Amino acid sequence: MKKILIVDDDKDIVISLKAMLESKGYEVFEAYSGQEALGVFNKSNPDVVFLDLMMERVDSGLTICTQMRQCKTNSKIYMLSAVGNEAATTIDITKSGFDGVLSKPIRAEELFRLIE
Repeated sequence: MKKILIVDDDKDIVISLKAMLESKGYEVFEAYSGQEALGVFNKSNPDVVFLDLMMERVDSGLTICTQMRQCKTNSKIYMLSAVGNEAATTIDITKSGFDGVLSKPIRAEELFRLIE
């Protein structure tokens, strides 16, 4: 079964995503900041990462994605972004290291499509 890391400073989003994923049997790890995410990423070696673009702390999703890519490049890393988020529409997703985008609010069918 795939290992999945969820990184978001919004605890409700993490809890919701984790419940959806665990209900399908995935092993789920969570982090609430960029630095915490890097530690969990290196320990858990996830297959898929869902990484919030805009976190309240200093670390942006872009910075963390770049650092994750330097550690392990075969993880799929998807940006979590609110629908209509200007930052998400102005950056080149693939050049910044992301494999794609999962828009908030999250739809289960889209979530599982990205994992498989």
